[in-house]
Amino acid sequence: MADSENFDNEKSNKKAEVFLQKVKQGIKNLLPYFCVFAVSFIFWELILRLQMGHGLSKDNLFFLFFIPAQALALTIINGLFPQKISRIIFPISLFIISLYYVIQLVYFRIFGSFFSVSMMKMGKDAVTNFGWAMGEVLLKSLGFIVLILVPIVVVIVLLVTKRIKCNPYHPILHLILIPMVIILWIAGIQCLKIDGTSKQSAYNIFVSAASDTDTTASRVGTLTTFTVELGSFYLGPGQNNSINSNTAFFYDPLIKDEIASENNEAPKINASFDFNALSQSDNEESVLELYDYIGNRMPSYNNEYTGIMEGYNVIYICAEGLWTYGINEKVTPTLYKMANNGIILSNYYNSFRNTTVNGEYALSTSLWPDVSRNASNGVDVGSMPQSSMRYMPLGLGNLFEKEGVPTYAFHNYYGDYYRRKQSWSNLGYENRFFMDEGMTFSTKWPASDYEMMQQSVDKYIFEDRFFAYYMTFSGHGPYSTSNCIYEKNIDEVKSRLGEASNNYSDEALGYLACNLELEKGIEYLVDRLEEEGIMDHTLIVITGDHYPYYLGANGRNELAGKNISDMDLYHSTCIMYTTGLSENIKCDTYCCNIDIVPTVLNLLGIDYDSRLFMGTDIFSSGIHKAVLYDKSFITDKVIYNSKTGTAEWKIDTKQYKKKDLELYLNSMSELIESEYSASIKIIENNFYYHLWKDSALITAEEASLEIEREARVKEELSTLNVEKNYWEESINAGLEEIKNQFELFQQSEPNNVDENQ
Repeated sequence: MADSENFDNEKSNKKAEVFLQKVKQGIKNLLPYFCVFAVSFIFWELILRLQMGHGLSKDNLFFLFFIPAQALALTIINGLFPQKISRIIFPISLFIISLYYVIQLVYFRIFGSFFSVSMMKMGKDAVTNFGWAMGEVLLKSLGFIVLILVPIVVVIVLLVTKRIKCNPYHPILHLILIPMVIILWIAGIQCLKIDGTSKQSAYNIFVSAASDTDTTASRVGTLTTFTVELGSFYLGPGQNNSINSNTAFFYDPLIKDEIASENNEAPKINASFDFNALSQSDNEESVLELYDYIGNRMPSYNNEYTGIMEGYNVIYICAEGLWTYGINEKVTPTLYKMANNGIILSNYYNSFRNTTVNGEYALSTSLWPDVSRNASNGVDVGSMPQSSMRYMPLGLGNLFEKEGVPTYAFHNYYGDYYRRKQSWSNLGYENRFFMDEGMTFSTKWPASDYEMMQQSVDKYIFEDRFFAYYMTFSGHGPYSTSNCIYEKNIDEVKSRLGEASNNYSDEALGYLACNLELEKGIEYLVDRLEEEGIMDHTLIVITGDHYPYYLGANGRNELAGKNISDMDLYHSTCIMYTTGLSENIKCDTYCCNIDIVPTVLNLLGIDYDSRLFMGTDIFSSGIHKAVLYDKSFITDKVIYNSKTGTAEWKIDTKQYKKKDLELYLNSMSELIESEYSASIKIIENNFYYHLWKDSALITAEEASLEIEREARVKEELSTLNVEKNYWEESINAGLEEIKNQFELFQQSEPNNVDENQ
């Protein structure tokens, strides 16, 4: 019996030894996969970081925590197959991932941003409308693209020389490794807490559904961001940020000074809204949360500038890529004069780095657009298209229509792009004109702002009073020979600058050339207003949708005459021009896009409930701040960079306790976070519809008609998304453009080659 037991034990031991040997061999077999994927991911992430211009620091290397889980996941997939198949699948899988990085690289060089999962719905439009720029960008990116493909070439060489044999490994390893991927991923998340768990920590940015793609990518990596966004898209949004309606932070020593009102003016509120009663009503929890939050918001107040432009006409212009240093006394004298007369905002910041429709939305609604990973929710992408399916009584056009003012809106591109045809109608722009819908242009992309003004001004200028909205186009990049506006104006720019043109690169001159087309349009507009004798009774508002992301760092520094910091990029100009003032009004209040609507309404004396806007009238007492898309902010006390978590104080910090300084930063961050979250939830929950209905400001019949309208628009957008298939046309056009660009490239001088290549 004992011999039998010994024999069984020996047999078991041998089986165990054989099994362990197979496991050890399996680990040796999978190591080449793991190492190649890990090294490749690190290599590719570093390339994108170079493109982002952030350099390398501890704040943007958190992506390393997720490399083990990502590399192991790909290792498992490649190890599922026999050796012959694995030798084929290995380089193919590596190529597919590298293609993702190439797409991100090219997308970033075109848009100055990373491609998000939510933008997949807009992919065909992006290819169609920006395909003309891809040829040039691909050429200028060849060096980086080749670098990205290096790991694939190395792997192919190693496979051919049999340095990597792709031997299979024991199936039991798959059962062990799959949970290991999950464990490593969770471990990566926990490691993020090294940076803390504050609002702007890497950990909070990772877990918060409100985080935007660029900020997340800069902190935890593009592939990690894509993985998280996919999970959010298919499994749910993740951790939602709550709205803080607690006003206790108003009594922070640093904030208390800002909100003190000495003029005892009346608050701008609508007595029809009883938020105390509404917050106790029988409604959805998300709507009640907004009732509570908005009811506790600090209002704006009447002030010395309230109604000083009562009865004025308004021309409201969102200008593509307009930036402070694109306004040049010699090249754009009309814009220069307007920027330095009327109401002069010396501390105006443009909140956005890219995506026109985000800046346009904030400028038109005084709400923050959804730039989070939740932005994919709904029929179409982005807050502007989404708003077309919501009740928007506070849209600019609707506010003026309520005053009996006819409204007009113009854009020198197609109305289907960004679904402006639907959203503009819902914002109250009664008379709408687009490319091939009331206006024609000699060029398609970009079309001429001057030609748009020539075709539009006489449509409204003879009205007793009017509101006209413009979304311009000529300022769009790239600022090179592939741009027809560049070709049209570059010689004139050099002529206007004279010898000073030698101080600028071709790209910087190209940016001025594109702005010159806007200058011609605005000059025409002002001349017509003066001819009709109504310039002194008209307010012209002009600001950019975002900073010119096509313009490289060298070009920006040349135009500014100094090195531009990351925060300085957003310091911009908002023109508020009229000849009806007895003297200029200079304002050094810190402000941004969302503050313009309430400021204009105050100047015109139009009644509104200021608590419903996330922006603040710049002339009112209260908390004033310039806020960026990533929730960085600038006040008269501090410049706070959310990406680095650093604060540059403008005040003598020795006068305050450290805890008071920290409380100020946390309070401002909390305030901004709540404004962002509230903006998103207002659209998500069709909040204005509930508020107007619950406050009896619309009848049951009007409410029913609104629901029917929203359903029609939703169906229209759904049909639009299905029917508009641009892929074949876009790819063919793109290939043709690449061919043309290669021919131009071969004929070009060596100094035209991108220095980054």
